[in-house]
Amino acid sequence: MNLNDAARELIGDGTDATLVTLNADGTPQVSVVWMALESTPDGDELVSAHLSEYRKTRNVRRDPRVAVTILGPQLPGQLARYIAINGTARIVEGGAPELLKKLAKTMLGSDEHFPPRDAPPGLLTRIRIDKVGGSEPWAS
Repeated sequence: MNLNDAARELIGDGTDATLVTLNADGTPQVSVVWMALESTPDGDELVSAHLSEYRKTRNVRRDPRVAVTILGPQLPGQLARYIAINGTARIVEGGAPELLKKLAKTMLGSDEHFPPRDAPPGLLTRIRIDKVGGSEPWAS
């Protein structure tokens, strides 16, 4: 699925997102992650990077169903805009420092101190977008 221009604008060059994965007992596991949007021949994907294995990556390896929420800027007197995405995730080995370096420029204003120079290859979580909802023109 390809996101529309309004959703692309909200995500921009990177954003904070809430990623929900499923624990083995079916309960939700919630993490705040930096998220990027990448276009592929099969459609847009959300991508986050991790320098090591975490519960969220172990959860995705076991059950690829995920949900992602991204909040827009709060405007005075208005409810916050948000995009809610249901997707199917997969873990890809390597590539974390490169994505984190790109996102650090957006999220921190500089990539000078993050990721560390000796960072391991890490992991990427790549999320195929299956359904889009929320409070703006990106809702399907």
